[in-house]
Amino acid sequence: MGNFQDYWDVVENNPKLQGGFIWEWIDQSIDTVKNGKRIMAYGGDFPLEGPVDENISDNNFCVKGVVTAYREITPMALEVKKAHQNIKTKFAGNNTITIKNGFFFKSLDNVMMRWVLMENGIAKENGTINTISLQPQQESDFKLALKTVQKSDKEYHLNVYYSLKSEEPFLPKDYEIATEQLELKTLPATVFVPSLKKTLELKESKENCTITGDKFEIVFDLKKGILSGYSVKGEQFIAEGPKPSFWRAPTDNDIGAGFNVSQRKWRNAYDNATDVQSIVSKNNDGSIHIKFSTKWIDGEASHQQTFTVYGDGSIKVNNEFTAIKGKNPLLMRAGNDLVINKNFNTINWYGRGPGENYWDRKTNTFIGQFKQSVDEQYFPYARPQESGNKTETRWVSFSNAKGQKISFMFADSLLSFSALPYNINDLDPEAQKKQYHSGELNKRNEIYLHMDLQQTGLQGMDSWGAWPLEKYRVPFKNYSYSYWMKME
Repeated sequence: MGNFQDYWDVVENNPKLQGGFIWEWIDQSIDTVKNGKRIMAYGGDFPLEGPVDENISDNNFCVKGVVTAYREITPMALEVKKAHQNIKTKFAGNNTITIKNGFFFKSLDNVMMRWVLMENGIAKENGTINTISLQPQQESDFKLALKTVQKSDKEYHLNVYYSLKSEEPFLPKDYEIATEQLELKTLPATVFVPSLKKTLELKESKENCTITGDKFEIVFDLKKGILSGYSVKGEQFIAEGPKPSFWRAPTDNDIGAGFNVSQRKWRNAYDNATDVQSIVSKNNDGSIHIKFSTKWIDGEASHQQTFTVYGDGSIKVNNEFTAIKGKNPLLMRAGNDLVINKNFNTINWYGRGPGENYWDRKTNTFIGQFKQSVDEQYFPYARPQESGNKTETRWVSFSNAKGQKISFMFADSLLSFSALPYNINDLDPEAQKKQYHSGELNKRNEIYLHMDLQQTGLQGMDSWGAWPLEKYRVPFKNYSYSYWMKME
């Protein structure tokens, strides 16, 4: 359910529009067991034994609900709730907010508001407004008792939460009926400064390049053009990557638009790259430069990825994608793939959260600092697909039980990331849509990480051919972005 907020903005700003209907509210699937696995079954799964007549099946066309078959809340439902909320909040300056009662027939006498000032994603100050006496369609200004002096090197957001003072039909006391995050001050570009005090040792052959520093070792495969290993004190952090990638596990909407077929040439574009060239050089500051250049898909595109390794073990990763020729109306994704040690399963990040969010489905998530496990990232849609993305990420780290961690920090662009215990083969239904079920997934012994510039939007017009809105597409054009990796 992408661009739902865009839809609702049009409705609320046009007096001739009253609203609309959500086509599929509930997943129409059946909880059953097939081949020893408990699945949410859909068209094509029956009979459970014996041949299936695919000609009389619409596959999972009826399993695209906003809530699950058990009426459980999904990421889409949270977005609907946020877009449909009837209390609007704006920042008016001078510690003042403007609250509008969007209800047509109901006052806000039974509503209180709690506010929290966030400094770099962490709660700094909070307060409440216990009385909001606004009649239907009325708005008014409210002064907040903010005391924090905002610092020039910090980022500030104001979170507001509206809840019921007493129960109402179907809703308990303290139920949250509306939320908003107001941007007060954006974070200026931060610069990570690596240490140049420690030295690096370089060993190079025709096949590999090995860089050794204080208690760490980094290996590059010069033939494949990838980082093939990063270990600290003998324990491997990264098994592979960052590797350029422009593919994601197709969503139902992607499949409806035909992207799983038309864009499939990008599926293994880097693995199938031709004319792989590598250059290894030492810089005057003691850092080591590894540059990989590749050509993709019969010369339709090229890519340069540069790793600059410093004495403290930090790495700056720079990606440069060049669109050369061909009819490529969009890219599914522009980013990197990594495979990391499964023990680094605790995630801390500063960006949008805590739930999954995408370019065109993010209004229900706030910018802040969050902590989750890798196992919490995948939402078990009846049919496996892209899941767990987080946008507008300032930094993200993965840590193990020993306190060791891998950190990623933006250098010139905010990032998106996802980390799942499943690889692309587990979530991709292949060009010909097959019977896939989340209940059949088996967790892998690695963590599969996307570190992206951006993904194309999820699309929300229909599920049988529409594309994402143009403003939410990743166009086929030149891209350049960088980020830092640091192992501790």
